[in-house]
Amino acid sequence: MRLLLFDEAFLGHHAIWMEETLRAVREIAPHVEVTYAFPYAFEDSSGHTAWREPTRHHVLRKLQSLTGRPWLAAEKWRSLQRLVKKTQADRVLILFADEFLHPRYVPHVSFEWVPIYFHPRFLRGDPMQPPLAALSAPSCPFVYVLDEGIRQALSELTGKPVIKIPDFCPTECGPATPRCHALRLAADGRPIIGAIGPLTRHKNVGALIEVAKRHPEWHFLLAGLVFPNALSDGERKRVDEAQQMENVTCFYEYLPHEELNTLTAMCGIQFAAYRRFLHSSNKMVRACVYRTPLVVAAAGCMGEMVTQYRLGETCDPANVASIEAAIARSLMIEQKAADWDGYLAANSLESLRRSLTPL
Repeated sequence: MRLLLFDEAFLGHHAIWMEETLRAVREIAPHVEVTYAFPYAFEDSSGHTAWREPTRHHVLRKLQSLTGRPWLAAEKWRSLQRLVKKTQADRVLILFADEFLHPRYVPHVSFEWVPIYFHPRFLRGDPMQPPLAALSAPSCPFVYVLDEGIRQALSELTGKPVIKIPDFCPTECGPATPRCHALRLAADGRPIIGAIGPLTRHKNVGALIEVAKRHPEWHFLLAGLVFPNALSDGERKRVDEAQQMENVTCFYEYLPHEELNTLTAMCGIQFAAYRRFLHSSNKMVRACVYRTPLVVAAAGCMGEMVTQYRLGETCDPANVASIEAAIARSLMIEQKAADWDGYLAANSLESLRRSLTPL
């Protein structure tokens, strides 16, 4: 059998997912011929096919968004068919499959394909149209999801197996950096509430900055690249204002994983009370590694997991008072009560290997 692992993007967790999945498949199925289509090769470049999303896809993405017609999805499937013909693959694992799945498009292909469906928001109350026709296609033998809470419902709707695949991320800590030293000095013994990662609209940093104004006894960390076009005017104003606040440390720049993890380990609370973010996040893995309680939105996958494993507190992300109350409760959490190791075991690289066995 020839297996193709496919992804078009290369930033952030895309490369991590591809490299770890490739390594896992080769370990558990050494007899399977594996190729991978990705913008660049890893250290083991055998079987690599260079592939990057064509520029025209950005135009089709806008056109599809404006019209609702599957312009982008159809073109993605045409591109994938050409790639499968080139690599002579029998089965494809589409690592980030969401844009291949459109409610008005059914792929008719000669190969088997298995999607990792990252954002099945329609099963979490989002009004989006579900791509059930695509997922029910005979060429798709089963589906992977990260959200255990919707797995059974999606299986019943598609009439096929749906398998939980773990969320994961690098957890290695680097040495303390000048930024770490600056944060420790600024906090001056106060508990640190961290919002770590790219600052975009759904991250809800505007609400967190409002909490910071009310609580000088806490210190706040905002660390990650700012995407101004992805913030509202009010949020951009608050993000700028935060740089002048005595109890907020801002590192508005790219952070390598090792430093990101070191900063995470310094925090007393991880803030992840995102807006309209109904799916999983690997931020929970980092929080568990460093025993850092989380504050998350009550609705969605993260709220369920935090409650199930007792990893922190939930709140209404649209309500500043609810957020500050959840932070206060999280600072009082008894560390031994949380099932940090249980969540880590469910989202480990060993768990990834078990999930990939059916592939």
